[in-house]
Amino acid sequence: MANNLLTKTAIASCMKELMETKSFNKISVSDICRVCQINRKTFYYHFADKYELLNWIFQTDVVNPVIKKWGTFGNFEAAEYFLQYMYDHQTFYTKAFELTGPHSLRDYLSTVLQPTIISAFGDDFDGDAYPFSDALADFIVSALLRWLSHYPVAPPDEFFQQLIGVGTMLSIRLAELLHFPGK
Repeated sequence: MANNLLTKTAIASCMKELMETKSFNKISVSDICRVCQINRKTFYYHFADKYELLNWIFQTDVVNPVIKKWGTFGNFEAAEYFLQYMYDHQTFYTKAFELTGPHSLRDYLSTVLQPTIISAFGDDFDGDAYPFSDALADFIVSALLRWLSHYPVAPPDEFFQQLIGVGTMLSIRLAELLHFPGK
């Protein structure tokens, strides 16, 4: 088991190194194997493809530490850690988020955020919470992508305050438009 983790970590490190200079779409499994000095069989023993590797990196570097320390993304400290990590590794994650479609990091992050969104709203949902949580997760992912892709990238605390402000303003405006009195 320890050797498995060491090998996966080494492969992930090589992927990160390659993404410093190349976009995700331009990196092949052969490139990863060459830099890591492993054969393709070793790569495929650990990962189904480079997309799974990318999601494993995100899970290992970001999601697992958040879950271990806070249990969820649903509090300020976890969100601040997450944004700081993205900021500190913005070259890698900007390139990683360029990928769209099935198995993309965008979809993976959206999936990771949905349970936190549902639990944050608790019993406030009438009926199926999935469409709302899906839309809100997509909004958060889109905001994150725009933040990381604008240079110079604003500091994480500034972006977080802007995101909170937009969320607050949006909820107030929606309540006004719907003439929905607050609870």
